[in-house]
Amino acid sequence: MTASAIPFWNFRRGKATSVKDLAYTYDGLTAFTPFWALAAIFSIAGDTYGLIGYKGTAYMALGWAVIVFSLLLFLYPRRTWILLALVAASVVLYVIRLPVASNNKTITTVMDGAILLSAAVLYLRGGGSIDRVALYNQVRVVARALLAIMYFYGIFHKINTDFLDPSVSCAVGLYAPLARPFGLEDNLFGRYLAIYATFVIEGIAIISLYWKRYFAVGFILALIFHYIIPISAYSWYMDFSSLVFALYVLSIPTPASRMLYGISLTVATALRESFGRIGTLIPGLVLMLVVGAIVMLLTLAFPDRSFDMIVHSVWVLAWAMIGGAAMVVLTYVALQNLPCENVAAPRPPAWVYVVPGLFFVSCWSPYVGLKTESSINMFSNLHTEAGQTNHLLFSKPPYLFNYQNEVVKVIDSSEPRWVQQSQAGQFHILHDLKRQLGWNPEAWVTYVKDGVTVTRATAASLAEEMPNLLERKLLIFKPVDFTRPKVCTH
Repeated sequence: MTASAIPFWNFRRGKATSVKDLAYTYDGLTAFTPFWALAAIFSIAGDTYGLIGYKGTAYMALGWAVIVFSLLLFLYPRRTWILLALVAASVVLYVIRLPVASNNKTITTVMDGAILLSAAVLYLRGGGSIDRVALYNQVRVVARALLAIMYFYGIFHKINTDFLDPSVSCAVGLYAPLARPFGLEDNLFGRYLAIYATFVIEGIAIISLYWKRYFAVGFILALIFHYIIPISAYSWYMDFSSLVFALYVLSIPTPASRMLYGISLTVATALRESFGRIGTLIPGLVLMLVVGAIVMLLTLAFPDRSFDMIVHSVWVLAWAMIGGAAMVVLTYVALQNLPCENVAAPRPPAWVYVVPGLFFVSCWSPYVGLKTESSINMFSNLHTEAGQTNHLLFSKPPYLFNYQNEVVKVIDSSEPRWVQQSQAGQFHILHDLKRQLGWNPEAWVTYVKDGVTVTRATAASLAEEMPNLLERKLLIFKPVDFTRPKVCTH
């Protein structure tokens, strides 16, 4: 039996029983790259209109490049250049998309940026080659830090009166669809349980990220939590959950990663021996055909479904199967390493912490008057606009910038969505109106700011006040809701 065909059950606690020890072939990046490719596919799959050209040729080309490089990573998981091509294409696509409201796309781009930075430094220091072991040891530090930051702000932003209110809490928004089949969606105990379980699970997850011996406790809880939330179909959560799975694969202790590598190697080898190298793609292709057939049959039975709903249903079912299989394997790996051997990792260079450090600071932006989107305050019920906040740790936000103080009420506009939002009781940050007027020089808006009505403002009439390039690309704001309790938004 070759080293590449060793059954995974021979790898107990990361030790090989083969003539060729697994340490000879083990590659942490190879264990990680299929999960990163899967996360990229789930992310781009939600952008159907971008893939068919509605958002421009360059956008479409980059979207398909992400898909192609992701599939190539399944076929050639050891090819460093394919991983770097995937992350580079993803970063460029993110830049084209800017400003981006999606938290998971921002986290993905931060991770991609860290991979590119580490690879560039290693390339320069390695005389034209990249040490995969060194690259793995550096970027896994970033992955663990990003998870910790995500969970920290996932707790911190939610410490507000409205997240703790069971009538409007975003936790209840996720709980209700899952509890509805059992008739428990209105159960008050269940609603409060969903709210406080969020804090408990995310708190345990932070501790377990750096408690290597018992990492499995928080790891398994996080796997279950992130597997379940996309199935609620509350939003397009598959990309976020697959991202978290991938970051965890990169950050788990080496013995657990080694065992995961052994399982992956066994499955991939069996598929390739049966079908050739393309065999690693066959399970996914078969799954998508089966899921597509099921959804089409349901669509015939319920023809009133929209195209977007059909696409969403396909990928929710795909996640239920793919995510479920990944959760089972990763849970097995975690349990087999409980308690985990405390293998000391090489000390990373200090500059590796710069990227997650900057990301941590950027997530503070809602409180200092900067962006309210893409700062890990998703589904948090948080309000920080107009010098007010529902956060329990502040009487008023400690603004350093004035953007969130400029709140306006739209009276009329050539853009129907602004009028509809206004009629629904929502206000706008003036910066966001200016930014969107800049995209459409023909558009106009009449709004009230500080009791003064500005009539039919356009990009031309506001030319001296229009945001500069950095402001347009980096600052994006949610519509402002002053109603209390504040209902859940993304």
